[in-house]
Amino acid sequence: MDKMHDCPVLATIKAMGGKWKPRILWRLREGPANFGELRRVVGVSEKVLHENLRALERDNLVSRTPSKIGEVVYVEYRYTGYGLSLVPVLDAMGEWGTIHRSATD
Repeated sequence: MDKMHDCPVLATIKAMGGKWKPRILWRLREGPANFGELRRVVGVSEKVLHENLRALERDNLVSRTPSKIGEVVYVEYRYTGYGLSLVPVLDAMGEWGTIHRSATD
């Protein structure tokens, strides 16, 4: 593994990197969320949220489950079993970020 494109950290960043995916994944650590809740918490447009959720689904990190209560249809998002393997990585990154943010303030 002497080429940088073989770097395993880059594979992790590709799966969960960007501006919005980490925020979505961080929120889902608390449990399932519907689209509207994710939009409010993450603070992103519907289009961008939809694109990021589709990418997370495509990479099998998040599952999408449509439900209907009466006439209202909503979609719930949650980690897949495979996606749950990222939670310790997110926790470690969050801990490092907290320490780093405190160190630079």
